[in-house]
Amino acid sequence: MKGPLMRAALAEALGVFVLVFGGSAAVCADAYYRMPGLGDSGLGVLGVALAGGFGLMVAVYLSAGISGGHVNPAVTFALLLAGRCTGRQAVSYWVFQFIGAVAAGIAVWALFPVFRGMAPYLGTPMYVSEAGMPGALGMVKAIGVETVLTFVLVIVVMMTAFHPRRAAKQLFGLCIGATAVVIGLVAAKHTGGAVNPARYFGPAVVSGEVSQLLVYFAGPLLGGAVAGFVFRFLYDEPQDGGRTAE
Repeated sequence: MKGPLMRAALAEALGVFVLVFGGSAAVCADAYYRMPGLGDSGLGVLGVALAGGFGLMVAVYLSAGISGGHVNPAVTFALLLAGRCTGRQAVSYWVFQFIGAVAAGIAVWALFPVFRGMAPYLGTPMYVSEAGMPGALGMVKAIGVETVLTFVLVIVVMMTAFHPRRAAKQLFGLCIGATAVVIGLVAAKHTGGAVNPARYFGPAVVSGEVSQLLVYFAGPLLGGAVAGFVFRFLYDEPQDGGRTAE
């Protein structure tokens, strides 16, 4: 891998680093400021959702000019199924997306070392799996939640950032970030609204809390697959070189 593809993959790693660090650090900051003696007042659900949404918006704008701004393995998967990127590009992006996510997990660990071995595990998205606990979800339902939410995010990404007749050509990052904020508010007490395997993978691997990995990979990839096929159905023009970093 060299040339434009290497630069694009590195841009993906940087973008994912920004979004994973922003989302995970916000979760940790919320927990930290709720600790006794530190004011007993965290960022709250809205604060965490805004941090995640703005982090995604910045990550998209940061990388869009070089890599297309996927910054999410589920988005890359959707674009692959829709015929908007090649297999070689997709694999390269996935590798560097996960590298960026792990680097972000390490950065959050450096900032909030107390949370590596205890909740919130460096901001790892999690759902309550113990039956009888408030808000508990079964694995299938948790996968379903992530599938639906990821579909919403990915179809917004594809229709605003990749469709040639989109109206808001320079506002696509804002649209994507706003969608992430809504998802964060809706899913905060369910699955955390990861909607991105890399968002889970980075802090989970660094903290060692990977027990729910299947949910946060299967759900987003299923949602991305559905979005990819829907986009392919709606996209009624010949493929015209929309692939990036061949």
